[in-house]
Amino acid sequence: MTHTLVLHEDAAVELEAIYDYIADQAGPDVAWNYVQGVRMFLSRLAEFPERGTVRQGKATGLRVIGYRRRLSIAFVVKVEVVVIVGFFYAGRNLDEAVLQGRQAP
Repeated sequence: MTHTLVLHEDAAVELEAIYDYIADQAGPDVAWNYVQGVRMFLSRLAEFPERGTVRQGKATGLRVIGYRRRLSIAFVVKVEVVVIVGFFYAGRNLDEAVLQGRQAP
């Protein structure tokens, strides 16, 4: 069963910021390809969402999975929905307190 993929609005802003950062460092083509790769990865996550590391803490059901060793993707799997709650690029610390409020689609 394929789940519906929901990108939390704050996560969407974080993904745009990642695009901007990579575009500044390596150019818009590299940034575009990276973000498109992330989006393809997310579509596969919607097909098989029970992956990643389950994080124990305040954010119930929070999972984290890596993409190309530089990006951590935080998400929550619900009955028919996968909610992408955050993107953490280049070693940014995952802040569970922030992510806790992002879980509702």
